[in-house]
Amino acid sequence: MEDPDATSEEREAVRAARERQAAHKRALAEERLAKARQLADEQRRREAERHQREAERRSQAERVLTERRRQADAAEHQAHAEKLAYLALFVSGALKKAAREGRTTTWEEIGQKTGQRQLARLTYQDKLSLLETIEKNTLPGSPLWSAVLAAAGTGEALRLHREVSHLLQRDVPDEDSDLVIQLTADCAQLRRQ
Repeated sequence: MEDPDATSEEREAVRAARERQAAHKRALAEERLAKARQLADEQRRREAERHQREAERRSQAERVLTERRRQADAAEHQAHAEKLAYLALFVSGALKKAAREGRTTTWEEIGQKTGQRQLARLTYQDKLSLLETIEKNTLPGSPLWSAVLAAAGTGEALRLHREVSHLLQRDVPDEDSDLVIQLTADCAQLRRQ
């Protein structure tokens, strides 16, 4: 294209044509780049939307699962509370009968005599809840029916009686020996009732 015989006008025309061609190529390249960026942006947006939908689905699934667990826990708690309320009737009756007969009793004995064998398998906390339910209606100043259990003198029975007394805001002696003496007097008073 470097023709030595070309005039300056022809050379200028060639140079202008090359500039237009280069400008056109740059414009096409910029257009392709803009389209590529637009496609990439669109793809990123769609990907972000897909991730957002997935996150929302996961979040919804977690909320549903959490709610189901909460409902299951509430149902389990309710069933457990109903079981303890049911057992409270048997335990209350057995404690009153033992008090009338002037004897102490144990959880195992109450379970055997009432046919409620699961009483022997109750946890400490269940026993405490059961006794609290029974004793809530005991008049202030009256001895607690759980004295019939505690008078047997086992460590667990004494702890249960202390905790029930504390929950009901009743004073009990700190020493086990003093507590057993008080329980013996309470049992005698319960027998007279």
